[in-house]
Amino acid sequence: MGNERLNMPPSKILDQRCFFLFLALFALLVALPFLSETTYGPVILFLINFSILLTAVAAMGRSRLMFVIAVILALPAFVFRFLALESGQPGYLVLTWGFNAVFYVFILARLLHYVLRRDFMTSDKLYGAVAAYILVAIFWAQLHGVTQYFYPGAYAFGGTPKALDMTELIYFSFVALTTAGFGDVTPALVQSRFLTILEMIAGVMFVAILIARLTGVYPVVDRPIVDKKS
Repeated sequence: MGNERLNMPPSKILDQRCFFLFLALFALLVALPFLSETTYGPVILFLINFSILLTAVAAMGRSRLMFVIAVILALPAFVFRFLALESGQPGYLVLTWGFNAVFYVFILARLLHYVLRRDFMTSDKLYGAVAAYILVAIFWAQLHGVTQYFYPGAYAFGGTPKALDMTELIYFSFVALTTAGFGDVTPALVQSRFLTILEMIAGVMFVAILIARLTGVYPVVDRPIVDKKS
């Protein structure tokens, strides 16, 4: 009986940790443009961001050490986000973006290690790969936010320098990451321009390397064709 219990497959919920992280990130992208200017929008977005932190910690908590590291990195971002929501001071918001960027680097490294590990391909790994791509865009959006705090006028909206909010920063980050071409938001200073160049390079390399690695780790297996004679 003891050996049978040890060999039992894990819970389906625990197997889909990256799926819940993907859902939280997708909810942020959907809710952000509609809730950012509403009365209760900041509170709802705070809860969504908190769910991203929780699901990211849960996704990386496959060992006790990784769980502890993820909690330690996520805690400052959560505290400063709460302080920014309560006080409305931009300094707390910038600290939130900075700690979020550090936390996302760790999550991205662990996600890619999990997705590219040589074992069975699962749907959770596919969700992990998509979640990693979204995290890359949000990571760069945080860096753009920190940049515009230290270099006012670093970005322009419609040709006019403007301090972008997170909705506009994420929009600009996806435009740069996918190299779709600039529209109404453009980098205006040399600091923001070179940061954008780095993001463009990272976006192209990320997709190319991820697809190449997935193809190498999970090669297509040729199956023999069986002729069925009627």
